[in-house]
Amino acid sequence: MKNRIGWTTCLSIGGAYAVAERLEGGIVGNGLITFATKTEAQEFIDSGQADELGSRGSVPKSRE
Repeated sequence: MKNRIGWTTCLSIGGAYAVAERLEGGIVGNGLITFATKTEAQEFIDSGQADELGSRGSVPKSRE
């Protein structure tokens, strides 16, 4: 299993931007939530809300 080391934004289906796990080794893991713009997604990460939501167990650790 790779450990989550942070969060990243990535383009999602339909042109939305997802907040996704950033895992050891530069791997992008599970998506957490989507936003209409990359700026909104980044603000969600910067506000600490991704950490809060991810710590609730909504996003399981990804397996290698």
